[in-house]
Amino acid sequence: MNGEFSAALRHALEFDSPDQRIDSLKTSVSNFLHSGDPSVRIRKTEYFNHTFAPDLVLGWPGEKRERLVFLRTNPNPGWLADDLKVIASSHPIMLTLDDFEPHHDSSAHERLIVAAKEARALITGPDAIEEFVSPQAPITSVLTNAVIRGGVGLVDEQAARGATESAIAGFSAAENLNAEPIRSAIATAESILDEEQANRFSRLYQAVWEGQGGAPEIFPSHRYLPGPLTGRDLSLLLATLITEDVQFWRRIGRGLQLEQIVALESESGSSLSRLVEANLDRLLARGARVFGQSAPTPIRQRADWRVERGCLTLRGDGWTAYFAVRSNDLPQHEIRRGVSVDTLIDGVRQMGVRMTDVRIQQSNFAISIEAVGEADVVDSPDFGQLVARGDSVAQTAAIEMPSGRNLIADFTTGTATGHTTATFSLDELAQTAVRLLLELSHRHAPDADVRLVSGRDPVLIQDPLWEG
Repeated sequence: MNGEFSAALRHALEFDSPDQRIDSLKTSVSNFLHSGDPSVRIRKTEYFNHTFAPDLVLGWPGEKRERLVFLRTNPNPGWLADDLKVIASSHPIMLTLDDFEPHHDSSAHERLIVAAKEARALITGPDAIEEFVSPQAPITSVLTNAVIRGGVGLVDEQAARGATESAIAGFSAAENLNAEPIRSAIATAESILDEEQANRFSRLYQAVWEGQGGAPEIFPSHRYLPGPLTGRDLSLLLATLITEDVQFWRRIGRGLQLEQIVALESESGSSLSRLVEANLDRLLARGARVFGQSAPTPIRQRADWRVERGCLTLRGDGWTAYFAVRSNDLPQHEIRRGVSVDTLIDGVRQMGVRMTDVRIQQSNFAISIEAVGEADVVDSPDFGQLVARGDSVAQTAAIEMPSGRNLIADFTTGTATGHTTATFSLDELAQTAVRLLLELSHRHAPDADVRLVSGRDPVLIQDPLWEG
C-alpha cells in the first residue's frame, strides 16, 4: 500500500480511539469512492467489519437502487468467500483495507473469484481503487463510475491497471476508427462490469465511433445500443473531444434533448457550443428570456453557449439569453417599459415576419389588436394611427414563426414563449427571441459574429438593424 488512498487508511488507524479510527476509515473510503463517482451519495452505518451489516450504503439521485459496501480488515480469500455466502444476495462491494497477498492458497483464491462472479459482487482493495481513480484521462472516470455502480468479480491492482490502460487505448481507437483496441477495451470492461454498466461503457465508444463517421453496423461489439448518451457520459465527451467537425457533433446529437443538456448543471466550452450549434434544429425549448443589452466594444467577441441556472444560455457582449424546457425554469425577469410602436413596426418589417397580435399600453388604457386570417397587424390602419401618439408602448406581440406557431414576445419582461405547451427549435427561437427582445428593446443588435448553425447551413444574426 503505497498510494494516497493507502496513506489515508494508515493515517486513520493512528487514532487512539476505536470510534475515531472507524469513522476516519469510513470517511477515507467514502472520499475515494466519491472521487470516482461524484454523483454517488454515501451513508455511514453504525457497524464496522460486520458479517452481514454494511459499513456504507451507496445511493444515486433519481435512482431507487442502493449498493452496500462491506469493509474487511483481512484480505484472506477463504474468509472473504465465507462472508460472501452470507451477503451475496445484495451484490455488494467488499473492500479490503489491506491489499491481497500473493496467492499462497490458489484454490481459495479461485473459489473467491468464482463466488464473486456468481454473486455479482465486487471484491477489491486499496491499490486497485487507486488504479481506477488516479489516471488523468477522462475516459477512466467513466470506467471508475461504472465499477462503483456495477463492478463484479475479484479486481486486484493488476486487473484494475489493465482495465484503465485498455479503456484509454480503446477511446483513442474510437476517435481514429481503429476497431481492434475498441473490441479489446469492451471485452476487458465486460469482464469486470455487470450487464447494465457494460452496455453503458460500450455506448460511449459507439457514440464516438459514429461521431467520427464509423458505420454503426461495423462497430466492433455485439452490443449495438441506439439512443442518446447519459448526462454523465455526455459531460465526459464534452470534456474529452475537441473537434470543429459539425457533422461529428451532428451525429453525436442524434436523439439528444434539451433536458439532457441542462441536466449537466454547469457546463461551458467550445465543445458544448459546437454540440448545440450543430443540433439547433433538434433541440426544443418552451421559451426564452433575455437580459442586458448589446453595447458596442472595440473587440467583437463570439457569443457562446453555456449551461447555467438550469437553462441553456447564449451569452454575448453585454447580454444573456436563457432557453428553458419549462417556462418556470427561466430566471426571474427584469421589469421593462416595453418598446415604442414605431420601433416595433420597423423591426417586424425588417425581420420579414407576420405579427398576429399586439397589446398596446397608453397612459390611460390598453388596446389589443388581433389579425384575422392571414392579415398582418402591421397593416392595420388603426394600429398605424397609434404611432402618432407618443405615449403608446407595445407590451406584447405575437409573431408567426416558420413552423406556423405563434411566438409571444413580452417586452415588459424580456420573455418569449408560445401558447400553452408549444415548443420551438432553438434555431428559430434564438434568432427571433434575441432580435425581438434585445434589438427592439435597446435598439442595438447582438454581435454580428454570433453564429447559429442549424446543423446544415450557417446562419448569422444580422448586423444592427438600426444605427443607435
